[in-house]
Amino acid sequence: MRDLDKLGRILKKEILSLNRHVPKRRKTLKELLEEKKPHVIGLNGKRHRFKKNELKLIASILSPEEYEKIKLPIYLEMGTSTSGIRIRGKLESRVILYVLGKEKEIDELKNKNEIYIYKPELRIVRQKLPTTTQYIFVTKGV
Repeated sequence: MRDLDKLGRILKKEILSLNRHVPKRRKTLKELLEEKKPHVIGLNGKRHRFKKNELKLIASILSPEEYEKIKLPIYLEMGTSTSGIRIRGKLESRVILYVLGKEKEIDELKNKNEIYIYKPELRIVRQKLPTTTQYIFVTKGV
């Protein structure tokens, strides 16, 4: 049992290491649109800048009232428990579905707080939103 506990601690450290690019604090779309050079600071102390054209694209998808509710970057959760990439949050999911051209599926989000996408879709998302999305690595039970 000790070996399993030790392994769990090692895995947790590795995951934390993989996620050191994650921002200390995400910002709302409203905050970022007001900044001259929109950015967040990662846990590693590095500045992560957002491209204005991506922020404007997201703004075109949402209503002005929602600018204060969505936080960026949108996390693309990679894990060991599923083959899909999880996106949490209704607004975040709506943005991703819109970017993927799946507007018809947006109506189905009323009862969901997350969606899953797969590798071919991930490629599209990262091409269209390279600075406003970010990978985050998660494990279950560690």
